[in-house]
This record gives sequence, structure tokens and C-alpha cells, in this order.
Amino acid sequence: MKKNPRKKQIVDAAARTIAEKGYDSASIKEIAAEAGLAAHGLIHYYFKTKEDILHEVLRRSRERCETEFGEPLPDDSAKPLFEAEPARPRTAAHGHEADWYKLRYELFAQGLRSPRLAGEVGELLEIGRSGIADVLDASLRGIEDEERDALSAILLSCFDGLALQKLLNPELDLEKAYGLLETMIVNRFSSAD
Repeated sequence: MKKNPRKKQIVDAAARTIAEKGYDSASIKEIAAEAGLAAHGLIHYYFKTKEDILHEVLRRSRERCETEFGEPLPDDSAKPLFEAEPARPRTAAHGHEADWYKLRYELFAQGLRSPRLAGEVGELLEIGRSGIADVLDASLRGIEDEERDALSAILLSCFDGLALQKLLNPELDLEKAYGLLETMIVNRFSSAD
């Protein structure tokens, strides 16, 4: 099935608008303007409601996470823990990635408010935890499954939380925070041997 470029254009514009204004404040008219559509009624040819657009934004966000976390790790797993690609949020709160995190936070909020979205947002988080678990498996030898799963949840929370703090306080030293976090994890699991 061929992807429709106009539909993608609308969803991309909706993601940018929702990231910037929030779902409740983003209007169909603003999404259409961001998409470069002459008439906002064209959106209704592709989506019946604004909620349908939100579901598509969420679906594409899950696809993005699956792509990022689904890439195989390099064979040289001797790299430090936070240099593995799926666990690289150090620069994520800068530039265009800031919009990705703003969108994530808005999707989280919508998932908390809407039972219809809660499962989809939960899947988004599960993809993140699973990707981090793969990094931990490659980086920390002999970690037990239960500890790995718990640590994956903790790290996902740290990554999202630190990115949020960086967005709100650009002076935050992410390198220092991630360095300390990595040292704590490595020390904990290397002393367990």
C-alpha cells in the first residue's frame, strides 16, 4: 500500500503543532496552516476528527521509537553504557530533538487523560524500556532479568526527566548527570561480580 504524502504532511504538521501548543490548544486550522494547506477543510478528507490525527501522531511516534530502538547494537559492546545508540539522550533536548521530547510529554499527558490512548502510550513506553534492556544486556554482563527490567524502567524515567529539565533549564549539565548515572550503574554491577 502506497503512503499518501499529503497525509504524512498533515501528521508531521500536527506533531509540530501539538509539540508546540499542546493537543488541547492546537486547532485544525493551525495544523492546516503548518501543513501549508490552503483550506483547513482538506484535513477532514484524511481525518474525521482531531483525535484521529492524534492517534496517527501517536502511531508514528511508536514507529519512530521502534526504528531507533530496533537498530542492532554494534558488535563492539565494550563501549560505555550510554554511548550505545538507543541510550543516547544526552543531546536529545537540543535542536529538533527538543520538539520530539515536547511531543512525547504531550502524548504522555494525553494518555493519562484518555483511556482510549492509555494503551498506545503504554506501548510507546514499553518500546523504550525494551530498547534500553537490550543495551543493558550488551553492556552489563550477567545482569538478572528482573534487575534489568527494573533498571530499564528507571533509566527511561531518568532520560525523559533529564530531557525535560534540560528543556526548562538549558544550563543543566547533562553530561555531568549522565556521567554520574553511568558511574553509579557500572559500580553497582561491577561490584556484584
